[in-house]
Amino acid sequence: MKNLKLSLLLLPALLLLTSCEKEDENDGSTFERVEGTLSWSGDYAVDGCGFQLQVGEQSYKPINEEDIADSYKSASPTPVEVKMINFNRKEKVPCGLQNAEKNIIKILDIRRRE
Repeated sequence: MKNLKLSLLLLPALLLLTSCEKEDENDGSTFERVEGTLSWSGDYAVDGCGFQLQVGEQSYKPINEEDIADSYKSASPTPVEVKMINFNRKEKVPCGLQNAEKNIIKILDIRRRE
């Protein structure tokens, strides 16, 4: 009887976990670990453009800027190593008084480089 009760409690949890929708593996997104520079151009409230990650010639706009520590808000670019999801698409994002089309990413982990 005890095993039956435990099974009845675990069954909904198992169903919930297996029924959660995964991101489409064929949506073009890729996980990447890159080295680049993170720049801060100011808060949106004062016509800034927030954070931007520069990797070589490519620039990226993090969609989860609120997860980036305030210590990265610096007047000079910060060398970083980033683990990210690259969505491999551009979206219009706020920047100053206009919207700019940027390559979008989601930062999963960020660390300063020396």
